Amino acid sequence: MSESDSRHHFIFNPAAGSRAAKARLDAALRALAPGSYTLHITKQEGDASAYVRAQCEAHGGPLRFYACGGDGTLGEVATGALGFPQAEVGVWPCGSGNDYVKYYGGKSRFLDLRRQVEAESVPVDLMQVGERCAINAVNLGLEAEAAGAMVHVRHYPFLNSKNGYLFGVLSAVIKHMRTSCALIGDGEALHQGDMLTLSLACGRYIGGGFMCAPRSENDDGLMELALVRPISRLQLVRLIGSYKKGEHLPDPRIQPHIIYRRVKEARIESDKDLRLCLDGEIITGRQFEVKILPRALRFILPDFGHDMNEPA
Repeated sequence: MSESDSRHHFIFNPAAGSRAAKARLDAALRALAPGSYTLHITKQEGDASAYVRAQCEAHGGPLRFYACGGDGTLGEVATGALGFPQAEVGVWPCGSGNDYVKYYGGKSRFLDLRRQVEAESVPVDLMQVGERCAINAVNLGLEAEAAGAMVHVRHYPFLNSKNGYLFGVLSAVIKHMRTSCALIGDGEALHQGDMLTLSLACGRYIGGGFMCAPRSENDDGLMELALVRPISRLQLVRLIGSYKKGEHLPDPRIQPHIIYRRVKEARIESDKDLRLCLDGEIITGRQFEVKILPRALRFILPDFGHDMNEPA
């Protein structure tokens, strides 16, 4: 799709990533022709979704929205675009984790905006929780608590995405090794009681590079569901390396503790408030329904460029 037949909207979240992100985005935008795009800077949570929805309602022609932030910003933009077939969504990754783009090899593929505006789009799945969408992962328990802790430290220079998530994991390990809930997947009662952590994923990575869903495909109409039953802190320390590399599903040390499925719907229930993490953003409640929306979004996927030295 060329610039002549599309309107390009870059949506920048100043709360995502490092404080230098805006300057880097301005430099990247200078590669585009003046007047060929609109830059929108979000002011609060939900602003990205509202902006995208308003533009789609006002314009029936082709529209492209580029989430300039992390996975949370991308999820918000996808939420706003849902239901509008004229909308395509891309990402200029500058967040603290940038985990969704690791599915496609890392963030380097998405940094050249000239390639972005000329690239084709592909259909991808979304996950829906109430009125919100997640494009990468939905987490509960230890992983959600780690993400919640990371939010408070991600702007410290010495806590980059990986270090920040490790800090979050350490905080969660100290405070939150058990979460009580009931889990139903595609109508089957899968779990009742305490668990360590739960992930539902269309992407493969969380926390800046932990491969929570190594078998996931983001366009197959299914979520990867993995629940880990309670284990000791010592066991967790011994097994975290396998989890980070995405080797945990066949690992005989972990297999007795894992419930694994590929599902279209999941229901989570508890008699206490739970913290659910959607692409790094935290919501609370006692009941959640997570369902897959097959190929519900057109995702802009640039070709590989010549310079792929940027770290993923």
